[in-house]
Amino acid sequence: MSRKDFFKNNSNGTDLPALNSNKNIVSLVYIIQFLSLFTAGTLLLVPLFMNYIFRHRTRYTWLDSHFRWQIQTFWFATLFYIIALVFGVIPFLGWIISAPCFVIATLIIIFRTYKGWTTLSKELPALPENETT
Repeated sequence: MSRKDFFKNNSNGTDLPALNSNKNIVSLVYIIQFLSLFTAGTLLLVPLFMNYIFRHRTRYTWLDSHFRWQIQTFWFATLFYIIALVFGVIPFLGWIISAPCFVIATLIIIFRTYKGWTTLSKELPALPENETT
């Protein structure tokens, strides 16, 4: 078997090193996204950069939807964190808006990380077929 054939789909249905490597990257990104909750969000940029760096390796595979799912998780959570920060500097009334936005952002990360990781373990795409393009 030549080196270029090593990463092509094989006939016996076993996982290939390239697919396993990309699946491990997706798993690592889910882990770091979850751990970012315990680091006050400081780790949240690491999975985003990893997604943009490694996403091209999974084009036209079911793993591509997981990269998109993780990128969307970052941007949805960031939107609510920014709203929470903006209203957080306004005393009293702003805090009433800020606290739920912070909780929503945290729940977005928890829910989407859990849902993405469970679909990854089942080797299913994170998004339906029509949403992956």
